[in-house]
Amino acid sequence: MALVQLGARGTYGPLVPWGPGVSNLWSYMRMPPAQKSIIIYNDGSVVEGQGFELDDVKDPGVYLFILGGTRFRCQDDSFEYNALVAAGYDFTVVPERDSYTDDYQDVY
Repeated sequence: MALVQLGARGTYGPLVPWGPGVSNLWSYMRMPPAQKSIIIYNDGSVVEGQGFELDDVKDPGVYLFILGGTRFRCQDDSFEYNALVAAGYDFTVVPERDSYTDDYQDVY
């Protein structure tokens, strides 16, 4: 049983405003993309999206809501881990505190 961290998620954006009265600066200077949020349902299905309404998040069928832009960690034998792996997400193992990983070398 290890602590794991959710890997790459989808992104959206940047939103580029356009129209009358909008500066041309936005054509050259764009904001970085934002990370999408994830909802895991009680049946194990996973939905990724950029804007969930409060009703979507508070639905009784929702097991877990993972806000975009946050670091999500869980145990590798948990329900949320199994659901996310089945949906195609990858994880990295978080090494225990004050320990070295397998690829540690004492040469700096």
